[in-house]
Amino acid sequence: MTDNARRAVDMQDYLGDLIGGSLLITETRVIAESLLKKLPEDELRSLIVEQNILQKKSDKTSSRYARAIRKRIEGLGDEFMQSLLTATDRAYIQLLLVAVMINSPIVEDFMKLSLAEAKRTYKPNLPRDAWSEFIDTQVLKYPDLLRYSESTIKKLGSNVIKILVDSDYLSDSRKREIYPVYLLPEVKEWLLRLNRGDLIEVMECTV
Repeated sequence: MTDNARRAVDMQDYLGDLIGGSLLITETRVIAESLLKKLPEDELRSLIVEQNILQKKSDKTSSRYARAIRKRIEGLGDEFMQSLLTATDRAYIQLLLVAVMINSPIVEDFMKLSLAEAKRTYKPNLPRDAWSEFIDTQVLKYPDLLRYSESTIKKLGSNVIKILVDSDYLSDSRKREIYPVYLLPEVKEWLLRLNRGDLIEVMECTV
């Protein structure tokens, strides 16, 4: 593997499937239920594309969302996916964020470096330029971020902000008022089971 190819893989690991969507709350439950049925790939594809179980306007959108969700949750195991189906609404949202953070470490870094810093410095709102300043900082560590177009970087940022809104860290995408979030015990337990106890502090960075 060439150095360029290796850097591309590293960047894919860092971004994960973030461009594929935000928290995908409704869609993830549907895909988790389908994955647990252990259907052959052609039958699963039929459900997604032909039967349109995600109820999207185009096959392309359905496929993109399904692909993103699978990357987030399938590798965490059947028990995790089963927990998604039985969790309370609040636990479900927190577990979705766990999956996103594991799949897309850039979300973890944004929470540690930008959201936590805003809270630490007593800012009531996340600054409007938080994402652009974060990217400017991360480029020093991940110079291959410069290979992405401005529109792609902006889309990634929009998805991150929407994820934080959907998981109750921010009031909305415009005012961005910061809210305290306490992890539920069952979510902390899952983080420990996944050997990601380090994310507990990150996910409670606004407390």
